[in-house]
Amino acid sequence: MEVIRRSNAEIERSVGTVAYFIRKKRKERGITQEELAKFSGVGLAFLKRLEGGDENLHLAKVLLVMRHLNADLFPKEYQ
Repeated sequence: MEVIRRSNAEIERSVGTVAYFIRKKRKERGITQEELAKFSGVGLAFLKRLEGGDENLHLAKVLLVMRHLNADLFPKEYQ
């Protein structure tokens, strides 16, 4: 198994892309941050940090939000 090394800048761009995708999908569905947090089972503060591109988030919670939006972590349109 090959280990893929990425620079900090590449990681930061990926985090920003996930944040943008989640915010975009939430707005397309016409739901508030409060609603998405509640339906996903995460706190509002967490969701705000997630949409803001915070790099230090619990991956399991990110996946809960993505699952509620019926999305993969790395959507094809952003790969």
